[in-house]
Amino acid sequence: MAARLTPIKEALRTYLEALSAVLRPPEVETASVPEEALGRVLAEDVVAPVDLPAFSRAVMDGYAVRAADTFSAKPGRPVRLRLIGSVLAGQAPEEVSAIRVGPGECVEVATGAVLPEGADAVVRAEHARAVGDTVEVFVPVSPGSSVDEAGRDVRAGEVALEHGRLLRIPDVALLLALGIRSVEVFARPRVGVLAVGSELVDALEVPALRPGQVRDVDRPMLELLLRELGAEPVDLDIVPDELEAIRERLEEGLAACDAVITCGGASIGQRDLAVKAVGGLEGARIIVHRVSMRPGRPVALALVRDKPVLCLPGPPAACLLAFLVFARPVLLKLMGVRDDLVPIWPTVRVRLAGRLPSRVGFTDLVRVRLALAPDGSLLAEPLALRGAGILSTLARANGVVLVPEELDMLAEGAEADVLLFSSPELARRAGGWPG
Repeated sequence: MAARLTPIKEALRTYLEALSAVLRPPEVETASVPEEALGRVLAEDVVAPVDLPAFSRAVMDGYAVRAADTFSAKPGRPVRLRLIGSVLAGQAPEEVSAIRVGPGECVEVATGAVLPEGADAVVRAEHARAVGDTVEVFVPVSPGSSVDEAGRDVRAGEVALEHGRLLRIPDVALLLALGIRSVEVFARPRVGVLAVGSELVDALEVPALRPGQVRDVDRPMLELLLRELGAEPVDLDIVPDELEAIRERLEEGLAACDAVITCGGASIGQRDLAVKAVGGLEGARIIVHRVSMRPGRPVALALVRDKPVLCLPGPPAACLLAFLVFARPVLLKLMGVRDDLVPIWPTVRVRLAGRLPSRVGFTDLVRVRLALAPDGSLLAEPLALRGAGILSTLARANGVVLVPEELDMLAEGAEADVLLFSSPELARRAGGWPG
């Protein structure tokens, strides 16, 4: 009787629970801002040392006023205020301190200028007209209009960025705005990448293939995926279908790395030896082997002396999709990313531009290309070629729809979650478990 295939949600949940039970916190190191901060994970909360903005400022060119003085203003009957001075962006607060806006007065201000004392709003320049030492205001404003008050963005002493956050470009910008030059971050996990297969040759070193040879796409692809995620790939090269050779290379990887990913040799054929090699290592526990997922069923998730070892399929499409579904969540754990800050799977909700037939009993990962419908909604166009080794549709796709294993089809026009190939920040909406 064939062994039961584990549903993908169950497989990932079971493995993450096993990993969490043995996972040790990553080492902590200091990263300079901005040079080394992008893509790192904060090891501690960042507390704002100052208010942001540091002072109340105008956000539009115009006139600083007492809002109450403008309440009766109308386009045909303006309020007239006495112009008592001007403030430019960059003038220090002490230079402005001599200016105080009293009843019936205003001060010309530039965008970014310190708001003079006594003023609580800014009238936009296009809503007023200067006539000598008088300004005519045609539109009333409310208190706080066109003003950024001191500390409105972030107040001194509050947590600006939480520990466990994967730093993106906007996060680095916030650190710079607060004047923070370095942060404590978790060390990047070192992840060994090992390609298994006697048929494999380096993709760039062999100009012409002999019959039976295959260019190794998986290993460099996985290394790029690891760098994009924020891990440090370690190239363990290509190893032939020889059990002892695979074991030796795995031991080398485990000695030098925090985790190891193999590609190829993960199925149950006579020469599929990767999982057998992992299982033969001292302290190995294979938590999951073979999942109900198409493409990508020959996935194995193991722990060897408490280090993750993930055996992914050899066909490139299956390898990439298995990385997104299984390896990415595992690596986020190793990086110290908090579960509540980054979704397990980055998804976006879309409508289907065509029907998606599927096979009951498997979660089908169907490649789709995202496009905007005439009404501005997001559509997913299914791409016809689905094979585990087909790269052309993988290159054209933005992500995959996960068709639940209990369904034989998703109808055209139905809503579905697309698991994105790119980072979650590019999604309109990031979710957790699809469906």
